[in-house]
Amino acid sequence: MLNDLIDLLIDILLWLPRKIYEYVGDIIEFFMGLLPTDTLDLQTSLSGWSGDILYFLTLFEIQYAVTALFTALTARFILRRIPVIG
Repeated sequence: MLNDLIDLLIDILLWLPRKIYEYVGDIIEFFMGLLPTDTLDLQTSLSGWSGDILYFLTLFEIQYAVTALFTALTARFILRRIPVIG
């Protein structure tokens, strides 16, 4: 009897966060559907850049820097979710 009452209270308390999560997911899905689906061609995008810009991007290893940045941000996000560490 007591377990049934506790389960009922848990279901009532968790109903609102589940509905909020459901509506937020629906809204994100709707707005993602509004985005254009055209693919971006990197070759044509970079063809307008001069050789000087591409030289300095290569010299400063921007490709490695962007990869390291996203890896660090992902690791930070994951580590913040661990209760003992974050």
